Amino acid sequence: MEHPLISLMDMPSLPVAFTSKLRNRDPKGCILANDEFYVVFESYPLVVKQMAQLMSEKRFDLIPIEYLYAASVFYRKSRNPHGPSSRPIYVFCLEYTEFTCAMKSQGLWDSLSGKAKEPAEVFSAVFQGRGRLNMGKLPNDFTEASALEHLMGGACQRLGVARNSFRHIGPLSLGPECPQIA
Repeated sequence: MEHPLISLMDMPSLPVAFTSKLRNRDPKGCILANDEFYVVFESYPLVVKQMAQLMSEKRFDLIPIEYLYAASVFYRKSRNPHGPSSRPIYVFCLEYTEFTCAMKSQGLWDSLSGKAKEPAEVFSAVFQGRGRLNMGKLPNDFTEASALEHLMGGACQRLGVARNSFRHIGPLSLGPECPQIA
């Protein structure tokens, strides 16, 4: 089955792989691959709109939607039936906004110090070639490991492959030119 590529121009709120706001801190995310696909898993990625602004203005504005975790699924570069492309075929994510998701209560010190609010619940969603699908709200009790398993479960189901077909390639610092995903 051939999976369509996602149009980046049509989805300004699409999480972009290898852009985590936390890329220099733990958790750093990872790259996984099987024979046909690779997945970039990370926390707090920037979105297309923010990346465009960062490239043109060397800064980006915060947007109302946040991605707690995202798993961007790509064809391996040598296996892409669409030809050479760095566009994903799916992006599975755990997302939230302060106005659609309950937030965890903050103590006085957290409020005074300006600590960011944390979501008590998140939406599970998937971006695909034909748009974005909301798959419902979930309690935000995710760890990095449980978020990876949740998002990979959705990816493997869509791709029609077994979870154990993916092997861990390494950290995000390997970047998009990593030879193991060619």
